[in-house]
Amino acid sequence: MDALLLAVLALMIIFLVLQNRRRKKDVEAMQNTLEVGVQVILHAGIKGKVLSVSEDELEIESGKGTKLRVLRGAVGKVLPAEEK
Repeated sequence: MDALLLAVLALMIIFLVLQNRRRKKDVEAMQNTLEVGVQVILHAGIKGKVLSVSEDELEIESGKGTKLRVLRGAVGKVLPAEEK
């Protein structure tokens, strides 16, 4: 009985670790697609268009000419072309 409980617990831990690795890989892939002109949504809910990209920062235009300088990690989602 104890062995079965430990086996289930070990499987759950392995599943969580694998899921976390996959999520991290997906985020890195999304951040590598950032380029000038794409529409993004930040984790704070701000929507904008990428104006420039550097190694660890982006400059986005949000609203009526408002420019923001944000870290790449702040990007929550890259919008496909049809959602612009």
